[in-house]
Amino acid sequence: MEDNSVPNIMSLGWNDLVHLKRKLSTSLRQITQNIIDIDTNKLPKANHQIHEEKTFLNSLLTKSRHIQSDIQFANEELFGLSGKVSQSKNFLSVMQNRLPEEKEDSLLQRARVNESLIQAGKYDSTREKDQILSVIREASMKLEAIKAFRIIKDQLQQLEIQSERTKKSLLILDDESKSLQQEIHRCKKRIQTSYDNKHRIIEERSRCLSEYNEISLQLKKLNTQMDTAADQKRRKRQGQIPPDYDESIHKVKESARKKMQDGAKLTLEELRLIYDENSL
Repeated sequence: MEDNSVPNIMSLGWNDLVHLKRKLSTSLRQITQNIIDIDTNKLPKANHQIHEEKTFLNSLLTKSRHIQSDIQFANEELFGLSGKVSQSKNFLSVMQNRLPEEKEDSLLQRARVNESLIQAGKYDSTREKDQILSVIREASMKLEAIKAFRIIKDQLQQLEIQSERTKKSLLILDDESKSLQQEIHRCKKRIQTSYDNKHRIIEERSRCLSEYNEISLQLKKLNTQMDTAADQKRRKRQGQIPPDYDESIHKVKESARKKMQDGAKLTLEELRLIYDENSL
């Protein structure tokens, strides 16, 4: 802003005082317009920008909490699956050495043949019957072991598939979380920038108010000086009028009025004296 200081108004003439008053009044109007623009435009825009960014940040933080919750759930699920996989592998490792050498079909055939013997009563003594039943029980136990091994093995396969699926989900969630954290960081920087901009606007408003008060004070002093100068001019002008000037003017004016009433022709000077209210 240009320099609006009034270094020494006491030394200024009337024309300079008028010029300075116009200059200060123009500056005051401009500062007033700047303050109005700040209050109705700049500050509301800055506040709106901050509100929009903070609303967006809250949505990002909410999404981040949901993702972190999903990550925690997936980790717990993976931990549970890892435990089941470990148990299944341990069971299969133990059972592997205990599996019968016979094939499942062979054991089934042996069990059916011996069961048919029991059902048909084809045994000669209780001892032979017990031996047949023992063969059936042994074949059944071996079949159960094979069945259990197969079931656990199938379950292990499903657990490993589910575990891999969960690991992939965790990787996806982790990537989303990292990307989201970057976006949150950028959003926070934008909010900080918006706050910095708002602070600059507030500082600008404070400077405008300070300049407004300063120029208002200068105008007040200037108006006082102009009133003083006008009063001095008026007294000086009155002091230069001859003592008998008012009486002479009055006589001429009365004579002109009488001539006008009589219908006589008046000079331009006589007309001016009659109609000029400021001639006295």
